[in-house]
Amino acid sequence: MSITTDNSKSPTVRQEFVAVDALIILYIVLDAIAQSLPPHYSPISQAESLLAVGPYGYVMTVNFLNRGVFSLLFLYAFVQLLTMSGENWRNYKFGLYAIAIWGVAALLLAGFPATGSTLGIHTIIAIIIFIATPLGELSLSLKLSRVKALAGVRKAALAIAVLGVLFMVFYLGVLTFLPHFKSDYSGLFERFLIGSIIAWMGIMSTYVLGHVNSLLRPEQKGAAAS
Repeated sequence: MSITTDNSKSPTVRQEFVAVDALIILYIVLDAIAQSLPPHYSPISQAESLLAVGPYGYVMTVNFLNRGVFSLLFLYAFVQLLTMSGENWRNYKFGLYAIAIWGVAALLLAGFPATGSTLGIHTIIAIIIFIATPLGELSLSLKLSRVKALAGVRKAALAIAVLGVLFMVFYLGVLTFLPHFKSDYSGLFERFLIGSIIAWMGIMSTYVLGHVNSLLRPEQKGAAAS
């Protein structure tokens, strides 16, 4: 039985990944702006979420929304990419669900700032995504060799995903037993963890932009042409 794949979606998928890259750049810019505004929280010792608290907290709140949008857009585009390459997305569901949780959680964090009565909810959400997302990205990275068009990015994606898991273990585990070190450097390692998660999406998205046209396997191209 011949497998036919609709490659007409390639331009749309490319546009979606372009948007992902653009929003990631916007995230970095807004994060830097929020960091530069009063009350000048320390990026070394204090959590990124505190940037959403204070007179200019709305900048980081908007950035949480931005993070949710580009993460969910990445997820949507990635599922389309898998379908175009003849893959069943359900074989990647752990990693995809983890990214979905990360994206939805970012939207929720915008409504539950890390202060007052919402601090507990904010903390629970943060712990869940900081555990699930690095593991999800690692799971996806280990399976990239199944998709011919993504095999070339597997090593880089896997390296970033492994770093993300190590940052997660250190941030949520090791630092717990180093209270003085944690008080001085927890913000830095949280940013390393967040940065690795977003960097993984960024490198995947950027790589795909140059390889969308090669998504069809040779046998699928022949079947589609016939």
